[in-house]
Amino acid sequence: MTETYDIIIVGGGVIGCAIARELAPDHDVVIVEQGQIAAEASALAAGEVTMMPSYTDVPEVARHAFRFFQEYDGTGDFEFVECPSLDLVTPDREGEARRRAERLAGEGIDVRFLEAETVAERFPRVDMDEFAGAVEHDETGFVDPYTLSITYMEDAQDRGATIYTDTAVDEVLVEDGAVTGVETDEGTFEAPQVVVATGWRTAEFLADTIELPLRPYRTQIVVLDPGAELDADFPMGWIPGQHVYFRPEQNGDLLVGGWSFAEDDPLGASGQADEEFVDHVAHLLPRFLHDFDRARFVNGWAGIDGATPDTRPIIDMPADAPDGMLVATGFHGRGIMTSPVAATLARSLLTDESCPFPAEEFALGRFESCSPDFEFQSISAG
Repeated sequence: MTETYDIIIVGGGVIGCAIARELAPDHDVVIVEQGQIAAEASALAAGEVTMMPSYTDVPEVARHAFRFFQEYDGTGDFEFVECPSLDLVTPDREGEARRRAERLAGEGIDVRFLEAETVAERFPRVDMDEFAGAVEHDETGFVDPYTLSITYMEDAQDRGATIYTDTAVDEVLVEDGAVTGVETDEGTFEAPQVVVATGWRTAEFLADTIELPLRPYRTQIVVLDPGAELDADFPMGWIPGQHVYFRPEQNGDLLVGGWSFAEDDPLGASGQADEEFVDHVAHLLPRFLHDFDRARFVNGWAGIDGATPDTRPIIDMPADAPDGMLVATGFHGRGIMTSPVAATLARSLLTDESCPFPAEEFALGRFESCSPDFEFQSISAG
């Protein structure tokens, strides 16, 4: 079998589906996925949208994503729940946090420092005994990751994209320094442009083509029934020094994630939350959240994603790669929230259209070394 397209997208996770949706209206696009759509990291994500705390230095990037989710809300079954995000501040960080919040607010970012009393009044389930206050970010929220991914896929199909599942790509075909397509277990797909969006597997998949500063890491999530009903305005938050974050679920449960560590055996790693992590959460939450001493375990899991040295993704057509190849990888746990940015930037790079935010933030060339041997950094708030 030989088929011809304008653009081939290798990988049917949230990034591949978002890019396909963006390109499908005026390009003949195909997604080739070795398993099922959004069956791995995308479906296992926490679904937080905290782009502004993550990109205060490039707010155009954060606002692009946030506006997209606001406008996309209500498409099919997809919902975007706007929810404030709190970075709880310990007394030793108070001065720094106040100055940073004031500086960012002066730069037009919707952020403020809240006194401990104000936090306790607005969010009564948050126990402020150990904190001097909190930095509150608006322009944040959460989504259901699987629903978002499937909605992207359905949109892409409605716009004309073709999708192959259970189809493994063996290699990207290159001739005279330019991509010509991909070889799969179903045959050859030809195209002058290929997008590689295969998550943490990307570095190994392209090892014979280009070196990428990418390494796999494992992160965990548990879902708890809090026992007592959460307030309607219960926030998202990050517990400093504990590598733990939390957000409400729409059904009243609480999602708690964290404990991210580099993983040397990603294929052999457990897909279940470690007992140590579950115990850590069980002992931690009653210290920082009121009425959580009787919370019940509902579910737990772990997943693998790809990390970069600076925790930001690579979305680029690198000069060292074959002409026509775009790489979208290393989302460091932010793939869901960054998907609108990846889609817009991919279109800009593939079509030479202008981009509404700085593309260089995601260029491979920002790294002095492309070696995967770097020290893994776990993402923290802010």
